[in-house]
Amino acid sequence: MEDKADLLKCLEEKIVSGKATIDRLKLTGKIEGVDKLTRKFQQEIRFLEKVQSTGNVKKEHLQSTNLIHLNAIVARLFCANEPTNVIKPFKYQGSRLEVDIVCNGGASWVKVIARNARALTLISMGNGEYGQKSVLDQAICYLQCAKCYPHLYRPPDVIFHFAYGIEVPLAMRLEQMGVIVEGDKIHSKDETDIDMHEGDTKLSTWTCSVGSVEEPLVNYKENIQSDLETLSTSSFATEIKVLNLDVSALLAYVTNMTNGYDHFIYREPLLTQQAEMERKRPVKPILEKLFENKELIVCQTAYENFMNIIDVIGGPMERLRAKELLNKVRIVDDIPTGRIMERLSLGGKIKDRSRLVFATGENMKSITVSANEGFVRAARMQGIECTAFLHEPRSLSEIKEGYATKISS
Repeated sequence: MEDKADLLKCLEEKIVSGKATIDRLKLTGKIEGVDKLTRKFQQEIRFLEKVQSTGNVKKEHLQSTNLIHLNAIVARLFCANEPTNVIKPFKYQGSRLEVDIVCNGGASWVKVIARNARALTLISMGNGEYGQKSVLDQAICYLQCAKCYPHLYRPPDVIFHFAYGIEVPLAMRLEQMGVIVEGDKIHSKDETDIDMHEGDTKLSTWTCSVGSVEEPLVNYKENIQSDLETLSTSSFATEIKVLNLDVSALLAYVTNMTNGYDHFIYREPLLTQQAEMERKRPVKPILEKLFENKELIVCQTAYENFMNIIDVIGGPMERLRAKELLNKVRIVDDIPTGRIMERLSLGGKIKDRSRLVFATGENMKSITVSANEGFVRAARMQGIECTAFLHEPRSLSEIKEGYATKISS
């Protein structure tokens, strides 16, 4: 490795490997954060190419490149079940904590560690550089942060993936703390390096600081279908048996448009657009499948708003469907408490009625069924993940049919 030709050859291999990994990432599909991960690869490759062009390559350039860690993230990503995010930042204690991979539909956070197993043990014993955080420090941060971002009313599992293995005593300590450990477990020469019973009280008093993340939370806007796929959190939440129906869900279920009357061009462009969407992607079969074997609840505010809309612009068949649907639901009192009410600031897409509906749903530990993707996105931007099933919007249409043009099926 000391020979310059060997160093240049190794440098070239890393560059080629990095570019190949970028091509692999194009196969991951629609996972939020992959573009950011790709940019990190490109940044590292540009640096190595600059070193290559000067010919002044040193062993340190190869040892310190961040490609080692990035490649480990990609390797774990391709093994992940239902990955939803990569390099996902979460607000935590006035700073940001970055999760390498969010997977299992959001139920698991994975941190990838690509360091020498022995070095990890020594740092955890206090033998690292001043201010250097050990994996034990990081574990406390992740576990505490996870409690602030429940997924389906439970903190996400925290998984530490050790690409180059972890020594057994350190793995045992992490598991004792509640971290799921992945990677080869290596027996060290001295298995008593970390006393498993020492410091249990210290663990609760340790503090950690999290480095800030340069890039803000990604706020992207594409077509509505991808929005719903990205923002819905309950397609895999079969264990939650209570559904909280928003006004938009009630309207979508009872409107003529979703009940066989979608072949119209209306005077209102929005209705015509919704009818086109309905012909391509019918909403009611989705809702009916979701409603199977579930308890349906509607908060008082949603009920009153829905009935006002039905009374004003509902047609005869829509009123009948509304009555039949409401016979199947339980009306519950509004519950204006909890983090949604306390932490979400009104304004923009955060309206008081929607905030109250989603807060009631959260307090009832239910899935809120809604077409209000704007609220869910805005809440996410304020650090609140809503437990929601999102569907495309459908408005009442029966009365509007009298002024619409019917088209062939």
